[in-house]
Amino acid sequence: MPIRHLPNRHMYSASSPSTGELAHPSADSTPTGRPTAYPVDVVVSLRREGTAKLLRTLRSHQVLPALLHPWGSGAAYRSLLREPDSLSLLDVPEGAVTDDLAQRVHVLSALSSVVVLTPGHIDSVDLLRAGAANVLPRDMPPPELAGRLTAERRWLGTSTPSRDRRVRALPQQVLRPRQLSQGILLDVLLASARPWCCHDLCLLLGTARAPMSRRALQARMLRLGERLTPYGLSVTSTVQWGRTTYTGISG
Repeated sequence: MPIRHLPNRHMYSASSPSTGELAHPSADSTPTGRPTAYPVDVVVSLRREGTAKLLRTLRSHQVLPALLHPWGSGAAYRSLLREPDSLSLLDVPEGAVTDDLAQRVHVLSALSSVVVLTPGHIDSVDLLRAGAANVLPRDMPPPELAGRLTAERRWLGTSTPSRDRRVRALPQQVLRPRQLSQGILLDVLLASARPWCCHDLCLLLGTARAPMSRRALQARMLRLGERLTPYGLSVTSTVQWGRTTYTGISG
């Protein structure tokens, strides 16, 4: 009886060579339990109006989740931190503030792999050096853009190991902060694989228009420290040359 060879099954189907249309994604999960509904886990926007239009354009291609998040969204960061191999899309529509774009890519890449969509006039070299997995033009035809995002997920899934997160488990008796902003700050400090400079944290937790002030960050750290102190825990930090570096939670 002849042996029938089944085709290899990828996490995401490639676009059809005849139509250019993207096949519907699989409802299966990866071996780690990661849902494969979309190649991109989270869309982060530096200008919501432009990104909303992009999501509508790509809706039929099933590559982006319907929900978009503004820069600084705690819900977006929490979703990325939950997956060791998460992929985020940072969208930079026309009119977005781009003076510190490379630094934004740098801090977001600490939470996930990042693909950046940019207008044509932005040079991709600095963004790739800052940690972007790829930089794609926003004016790319929708079928091609959908295919490239799908290929990016497939490439990341086969070529890079899961991110090494030094996650510290809090003692069971420690009550998590009820405020989302405080909870995200705690999660970032627990899951980070690298020290956080105060300027990077201010940028990550700010808005698309401006970083959080250092005074506001210090106030958040103080409140977090007050919550941890009764359990013998504290935020580990060092101060040098006027810059504070946070390296996690210790006890």
